[in-house]
Amino acid sequence: MPDEIDQAQHHDEFFREQALCSHYDRLRKKTGLHRSLAGGTGPSECIDCGDPIEPARLAVMPNAIRCLDCQARHERLYGRRA
Repeated sequence: MPDEIDQAQHHDEFFREQALCSHYDRLRKKTGLHRSLAGGTGPSECIDCGDPIEPARLAVMPNAIRCLDCQARHERLYGRRA
């Protein structure tokens, strides 16, 4: 029988995954992305500049929606929220 900490971690993972799926669904509708975001794959182009997202970045972070430069700029302006 799992203890309370294991249950809390399971719930945290479940709700985090639900939030990510919801976020990507809203993003896809908002930006008109046609590439499916299901299954851990993000768009192949940066949503900010439109340049291709580097394959190495997608290999490490498959759900990346921004290229490295735009992500760094976004984090400087808004923090790590999205």
